[in-house]
Amino acid sequence: MKIEQTYLEDHQLELTVEAEQEVFEKAKHLAAKELAKGKKIPGYRPGKAPYQLIVNHFGEATIIDHALEHFLDDIYPQVIDKLEQDPYGPGQVKEIKSLEPPTFIFNIPLQPEVIMGDYFQIRLPYQKTEITEEEIDQIIERMLSQQASVELVDHPAAEGNLVDTSLDGRPVDSDPDDEESYLLRNQPLPVMIKGKKEDETKEWPFPGFSRQLLGVSEGDTLELTHEFPDDEDVDEDYRGKEVLYSVRVNGIRERVLPELNEDFVKKISDLESVDELREQIREDLAAQRALEDENTYINSILDAILEDAEVKYPPQMVEEEIDGEIRELEQQLSSQGMDLEMYLKIKDLDVEGLREQIRPAAEKRITQGLIIGKISETEDLDIKPDDITDEFKSILDNHFKEDEKGRSEYMRSGDSVALLNRISSQMITKKTLDFLMAVARGEDYSVFLKKEETEEQQEEPSSEPSAQSPAEPDNSTDEVQEDADQQD
Repeated sequence: MKIEQTYLEDHQLELTVEAEQEVFEKAKHLAAKELAKGKKIPGYRPGKAPYQLIVNHFGEATIIDHALEHFLDDIYPQVIDKLEQDPYGPGQVKEIKSLEPPTFIFNIPLQPEVIMGDYFQIRLPYQKTEITEEEIDQIIERMLSQQASVELVDHPAAEGNLVDTSLDGRPVDSDPDDEESYLLRNQPLPVMIKGKKEDETKEWPFPGFSRQLLGVSEGDTLELTHEFPDDEDVDEDYRGKEVLYSVRVNGIRERVLPELNEDFVKKISDLESVDELREQIREDLAAQRALEDENTYINSILDAILEDAEVKYPPQMVEEEIDGEIRELEQQLSSQGMDLEMYLKIKDLDVEGLREQIRPAAEKRITQGLIIGKISETEDLDIKPDDITDEFKSILDNHFKEDEKGRSEYMRSGDSVALLNRISSQMITKKTLDFLMAVARGEDYSVFLKKEETEEQQEEPSSEPSAQSPAEPDNSTDEVQEDADQQD
């Protein structure tokens, strides 16, 4: 067997494999026998007809197709064994180049590869976002708005007012006495009058309708016309028509905000005063901004590392990441009573369009994940198995509480191992990011690394069981499993 290798730009290996003709001929004869077993050929018992007669009966193309299935399955493991590196996943037959001699082209995805620069030289300022009084005011305004009441008013309609109307609508050139010509008849329609800068494109019955009601009063009647374009996005009844709308104003309502005082604060919270509410909002915003600032800082560090690094991965990794994202989306939609098909219709997308929309974020997650993984492998980070186990126990305690039977059953399932692995991965990632932030700030990053043991520590026997490596979290279930079994 001859194999030629070509490295492709998308981090795949193109293999041109030339196999022995004799081996392929044997595969063709075996395929012919299998085909003949399933069909009676006159004058011969099943599977006993001569090869050439079977070829004449089924056709050589059919024989070759069946032979290729088995032949490729047989030679592919041999090809992979001859490679100097492990593939990322199963390869694909890109082309059958010839059958004499049998020559095939495989594309083999390669394991991702990360070549790091000197990330210890990175220094980046940490930008802290300040909380302003205006932001607190905006949140309080939203709180007041959520508790607003709607009351009838006797003044002309203004922005933000809710106008209760009823509509008639018919083509301009139709007979007003012909009831069948009406597209709308006494159609109730409450209309919120939008501001100048608000999006009017989704308004019904036509864009900009609400602002036509500015200044109207209860009992008013007005006529409006709108010409609809002749395109597929418009309802067929309205497409290409100029429609006359008769609008009757039945009432005007206004949202009235409650007064900001102690009574309001006590109604929406456990707090006692407006000052306490503002302080609580400030603390909540500070916690939220701290998390956002840290995520921004981490992204800037990873971007800086990437500038001096080389990250390669095969396209299959991206497709798998996108598949996972779509599965998560489907689960979220299902919990909301929707499915993917309905979601795509609302977003005016097809599946391929959704995949392309997800792709940039998927590629960034892969790149950042590979960089974090490479650094966590390179640096001797201080990951304590006891911390992983403690977090695992804490999650189980919160979830199962007094349900010892449920806890024990969970511990015996594969889900418990998956959870432990996930906790381990999250802790390794967090420790790596904490380490990188210390580096970028110019701080002492050694606190995130394992301490070298002195000779006395190495010789001193420990009274505690030896901790297992967090790199092998599957085995860390033993201690928790024993606890659960004892509780049974």
